[in-house]
Amino acid sequence: MSKLTETEEYLTESYILFEMARKVLEKDLERLDQAPLKLKEPYIRLLELSLHKLSLQFYKTKKDMKKIGLKVHLTNVDRTFSEYKIYSRGYVLNAKYLNAHLKNQVSRQIESLFTVGSEDRATSLPH
Repeated sequence: MSKLTETEEYLTESYILFEMARKVLEKDLERLDQAPLKLKEPYIRLLELSLHKLSLQFYKTKKDMKKIGLKVHLTNVDRTFSEYKIYSRGYVLNAKYLNAHLKNQVSRQIESLFTVGSEDRATSLPH
C-alpha cells in the first residue's frame, strides 16, 4: 500500500475541510435568512462573501487534485469518525478522521474566512 505524498495529503485534507465548511456556511445562510434579526443584511453579506472566498479555494483544490489524479470520497460517518476512500496513483487508501478534530478544523477555517482583512476594515472606520 502506498503512502500519500505531502502534496496529496495537503490537498486531501484541504478538500475535506473546504467541503465541510461550505456545507456549514450554506446551512447557516439558509437559517440566517429565516432568523428574526433586525439587521440581517450585514450577516448575510458576510456569509456570502465567505462562501465566495471558500468556493475559490475549493475550486483551486479540486483543479489541483484533478491534475494529479487524486479523488476523495466520503464512505461512512458515525458519531465518532468520518471515513474516506482516497484514490491516488492507482492505489486506494482508507482514512479515518475524528469528527471532533474535523469540527475544530472547520471552525478555524470559517473563522479565518471571517477575519482575513478585518484589521484593514477596523482601522479605516471613523473614530
